[in-house]
Amino acid sequence: FGRENAYYVSPLVVIDQGRTEVVPLSDPRARGYRTTIETDAAIRWIRSRPAGTPWMATVSYSAAHTPWQHAPRQLSPQTSPRLSGNVLDCASPVAGRLIQNQMTEALDSEFGRLLVETGLATRAADGSLAYDPQAGNTVIVIVGDNGSLGFAVKPPFSLSLAKGTSYQTGVWVPLIVAGPRVAAPGRAVEHM
Repeated sequence: FGRENAYYVSPLVVIDQGRTEVVPLSDPRARGYRTTIETDAAIRWIRSRPAGTPWMATVSYSAAHTPWQHAPRQLSPQTSPRLSGNVLDCASPVAGRLIQNQMTEALDSEFGRLLVETGLATRAADGSLAYDPQAGNTVIVIVGDNGSLGFAVKPPFSLSLAKGTSYQTGVWVPLIVAGPRVAAPGRAVEHM
């Protein structure tokens, strides 16, 4: 119970109103799928804000980042069935790509849960996310910090021109802004 295990047992530091708590690995709060822990913490904090009081939350997800590790099946129902054979072979580009896809799908699931459980979105009858950026006064910004790493790079991009380089595939990351103050919603900007 004292060993780290990437996404399932990892260091957790809680900073609350100037107090810092380093949670030991043996504490149940440090044990669980990291993306779920991060989502739970954000939901708790957002729900604790007094009604009518402006707030700003930054949810800094660890996923999908190395070390690649399988996400819980319930968070990645589309990707999990495709993982078969020896997907633990670190030298396999296919295995790494599939696990990264699974982790990304799990992140998407948890972000959807964050929106629903904080009242920023609902679930449609088919289970999909129903989000209307004009319905509230909250601006949501999603940004990545760098391009994909090694085997996770997908065609037509080159493995050698990805994360860690200044090539477009190393620095080209998503930026999504949604909310009532967005001047021209629904557009996509494909250039840097």
